[in-house]
Amino acid sequence: MRSYDVAKKEAVFIALPLLVLFLIKILNGDFMSYIKLSDFSLATSIMYGQLLAKTLDVPDKNKKKGRFSSYQVYIFVVSILSMTMYIGFQVIPSINFLFYIAQIVIFLVGIIFYIPLSTLMSDLSQ
Repeated sequence: MRSYDVAKKEAVFIALPLLVLFLIKILNGDFMSYIKLSDFSLATSIMYGQLLAKTLDVPDKNKKKGRFSSYQVYIFVVSILSMTMYIGFQVIPSINFLFYIAQIVIFLVGIIFYIPLSTLMSDLSQ
């Protein structure tokens, strides 16, 4: 139960800067610029990069052959795709609005999956 609580706290601190930005944009009356922030992709890539780092601490005896490496691949793919979206938002001048919505959805789904995966990696590391 303890590592589950740690994972929830990690998720809160990952989402906190986005919540602060949300409040600032709402108070400023500029909600649309909040939707067009690339920070969601950056947060997702950081979150899943941390998760990938946790997988490296899991001792071999706690890894189920094949299954564990599949988790590592999924985590790596989410991290790389999120970083690619973040870079794309920075260098491509006109991005379709649906990509901004997609990054927010990916971030929200990423948070939902981050908590149990982080808990699992922490439990396996012990």
